Amino acid sequence: MDKFFILALRNIFRNKRRTLITFLAIISGMVGLIVFGGFVEYSFWGLRESTINSQLGHIQVYKKGYSKEGVANPSKYLIDDFKKLEELFCKIPYVELVTARLSFSGLISTGEKTLTCRGDGVIPEREAQLASLETIVAGEGLFEEKKEEGVIGIELQKALGVKIGDYSTILTTTPEGMINARDIKLIGVSQSGSKEYDSVFVKLPLQIVQQLFSTDNVEKIVILLDKTEHTEEVAMRLNLLFKEKCLDLELKIWSELAPFYNSVVRLYNGIFGVVKAIIAIIVLFSIANTMTMSVFERTREIGTLRAIGTKKTGILRLFLYEGFLIGVFGATLGIIAGILVATTINLCGGIYIPPPPAMTVGYNALILIVPGVLLYSFISTVIISTISAFYPAFRATRLNIVESLGHT
Repeated sequence: MDKFFILALRNIFRNKRRTLITFLAIISGMVGLIVFGGFVEYSFWGLRESTINSQLGHIQVYKKGYSKEGVANPSKYLIDDFKKLEELFCKIPYVELVTARLSFSGLISTGEKTLTCRGDGVIPEREAQLASLETIVAGEGLFEEKKEEGVIGIELQKALGVKIGDYSTILTTTPEGMINARDIKLIGVSQSGSKEYDSVFVKLPLQIVQQLFSTDNVEKIVILLDKTEHTEEVAMRLNLLFKEKCLDLELKIWSELAPFYNSVVRLYNGIFGVVKAIIAIIVLFSIANTMTMSVFERTREIGTLRAIGTKKTGILRLFLYEGFLIGVFGATLGIIAGILVATTINLCGGIYIPPPPAMTVGYNALILIVPGVLLYSFISTVIISTISAFYPAFRATRLNIVESLGHT
């Protein structure tokens, strides 16, 4: 083993007080990175899964051209023969559920109040599985396809002033431009957590909406997978299937349909980047200060090493080894401390987070222990520790041998 490595290892623990202070600085930084990184990852995971399992599903399939023109004129981009497509899609690995939706927009009226609404015709028995994170706060969910019953968002229910069992009238425009209406009995009130969504959405049985539009077709096919991590693979398989079967279809994955999620990810990543930079600066200056003081206190020792023939590169290696070892030991202790702090927070029930902007429900955030965050924290700490030792090491190589031997 390199003699300078052994000497560096010995020198780290020579001044135990200064080394302890440096380790505490590194451990504090590591705990901050691990806990905040785990909080960010949990927030991403929670928002992602709630978006998928309350509104979007993992993949949505449309008739080709829908993305460009279908929103303005959806009646021209309806999908026929849903049953045949369902059989094809269910054969793809990782697919757990295939369902259909037919969207509508219009007015909902109680006779005294009339408000705009946007809604979906859904297959009731499948919607409960797809919207598993959407909470029914009053009444019950949809169960039967042919019943003229509906579920509305909690904010819309408050605005209308209706209660379970009341009837409301849905007014919408058919593809032919005719106005059609249907009386719907309110059987449930749902809460997704998104105030904007809960203020307008209505869910009706798919057959009722198809009758309103005088069609047997659907607007979109929604696919739910066993795990979100399989989304890209399944999307690729579907695109290949479209080509092989010459299907006039296109798809979008959930991340393309979730602008709010993407905005939150960019915001949190920016904040996390600032936190990482601040912690890096603190660790850098802590270690640089330790190494600078070490050079000052060991001036005579450095002079002696130089006098017996040690080259400047040897002195440089000595101090860089010390910075590297301080980083390795400190980062190892920091990972242990970070995991312990994260586990303690989780055992205590997490951290309560008030409702974010545009949301109506707060949540208890846990701290995910993510291998990627641990690895990043360890590697970045070791690199910063090594870099911070470079300037003191360079100063040590510039010391005059004669002056160093006479230093007291």
